[in-house]
Amino acid sequence: MKKIWVLMALCSVVFASECDKKIERINKEIEFAKIHNDAARKLRLELALKEVQSDCSKDPLYYDKKLEAKKLKEQEVEKIEKELDALDEKKDYMSKVEYKAKKKALKEQKNKIKKEIEEYIDNL
Repeated sequence: MKKIWVLMALCSVVFASECDKKIERINKEIEFAKIHNDAARKLRLELALKEVQSDCSKDPLYYDKKLEAKKLKEQEVEKIEKELDALDEKKDYMSKVEYKAKKKALKEQKNKIKKEIEEYIDNL
C-alpha cells in the first residue's frame, strides 16, 4: 500500500502542470518571506500568486503553452545560428555584398527572436 502512495506522489509531480509548479514555488517563497519577516516581499509574492491563480483559472495550461512557445523560439534561434555557421562556410563563394546582406538579415532575425524570448521571460 505504501508503494502505491509513493508511486501516486511521483506521478503527480511528473504530470503537474506549470501552473501547479508555479503556484507551489510562489507558496514556498511566501513561507520563506514569512520566516524572514520580509513583509514587502511577502506582499509582492501574494500579488503574484493571485495573478498566477487568475491566469491558471482561465486556462490551466496557460504556462505550459508559454513554456512551449519559449522552447520553439529557442529552437528558431539555434536554427539561425546554424544558418550563420553555414553562411560562414560559403563566404568564399559569395560576393561581399551578398554575404554581408545575408549575415545582417540573419542576425537581425536572431536578435528579434531573442528579444521576444526576453519579453516572454519578463512577463512570467
